[in-house]
Amino acid sequence: MHTYWRKIKGLVQTFHLGWLLLASFSVILFILGVWEILEHQIFSMSPVGTNPNKLLVKGFLVFTLLGGWTVWIVYHFRIQLINQLSATEDRYRNIVENSADAIITIGPDNRIQSWNKGAERLFGWSTHEAIGAPIGIMIPAKLLQAGELLCLAYGLTSAKETKNYQTERLDKQGRHIPVNLTETALLSNNTIIGRSQIIRDVSELQTIEHQMRQSDRLATVGQLAAGVAHEIGNPLTSISSLVQLLERRMTNPDHISKLSRIRANIERITKIVHELVDFTRPQATDVQHVQINDVIQNAVGLMAYDNRSQKINIELDLTSDLPRVKASPDKLHQVVVNLLVNAFDAMKEMGDTIRITTGEQQAAIFIRVEDNGGGMDPDVQDKIFEPFFTTKDVGKGTGLGLSVSHGIINSMRGQLRVDSEPGAGATFLIEIPKEK
Repeated sequence: MHTYWRKIKGLVQTFHLGWLLLASFSVILFILGVWEILEHQIFSMSPVGTNPNKLLVKGFLVFTLLGGWTVWIVYHFRIQLINQLSATEDRYRNIVENSADAIITIGPDNRIQSWNKGAERLFGWSTHEAIGAPIGIMIPAKLLQAGELLCLAYGLTSAKETKNYQTERLDKQGRHIPVNLTETALLSNNTIIGRSQIIRDVSELQTIEHQMRQSDRLATVGQLAAGVAHEIGNPLTSISSLVQLLERRMTNPDHISKLSRIRANIERITKIVHELVDFTRPQATDVQHVQINDVIQNAVGLMAYDNRSQKINIELDLTSDLPRVKASPDKLHQVVVNLLVNAFDAMKEMGDTIRITTGEQQAAIFIRVEDNGGGMDPDVQDKIFEPFFTTKDVGKGTGLGLSVSHGIINSMRGQLRVDSEPGAGATFLIEIPKEK
């Protein structure tokens, strides 16, 4: 590409030179023609001057006019080229500066040489702070230790090619940002003098992809759960009826105790079946205009009778006069209760406070449930809404509560997300769109 550009540039310069020579030759002919007319009309009638003097005057006049013409042509082309170059520089500068992606250049010493507005927005450092700083301030320590910086520099020096890959970068606050990075060598006279990087934040794209995978998994498991619930429900009803009949006829206390244990386990299985049905059909028929603060207060009042809540302080920060949302109050109540129960169980070993906050965003009403319990690692967070996944002890949970809650909120066209770190508690955020 560079070779073609030089050829085109040479042709343009040759054309300009040819045009200049043609124009200069035309000027000379014009001057000589004017001179001949003046000589025949004026100088031939004057006794002053000899032929050598006439030639000197003629030559001086031609040289002066031709020199002035040449200077004007050179000046004209110089101004024209400067204006074109300035317009091109401004155009490309605007493209780079106003790009939504971060565009930076790095010198051979691995220090930042340019930093556009997109980089300022993405990473937080101003242009003044970034220029001259080592590129290592943006690269996580684990990637530096793995040799990412050295590998990239070597790859571009040896291969002279564009590299495109996904990696991580750090912002000014030290947060890890997943990015797509395109790196290209900067050349001058076929010598690498640095490299440019175009960096795009892909965190939102990854979130959408994760949600799509989660929805696909939930849909698949939902179909399986519907079949399991149907196949288990009918035999379970018959077994429960027979056990109750035997309990009424038995007189031996030991047999009655064993039947009672059987009935308790049947009730547990029945509860799981009902939760499976809720999971597969979370849509509610009783949809009305709901004030979410009332639902939350009712749920908190109900959970006050739970023994697990006696040592836990529930703080409410509810924004008054929130717009009503279109939802099922019973289902929304179930979601809040599920989140509270989940928080109670997560705070057995540490944590003593649950904070529930409501508020209004531009297009949605949100409910935030925060606890200061043990938190979750990223692997648990990825699976927290999957059916039958639970971190509770055997027999303490079915792993369907959060899955059902996720389905209920989705049926309201809302979102249920979790944010947590080990040892730093967990925050569940519900967003329900306002009515249009």
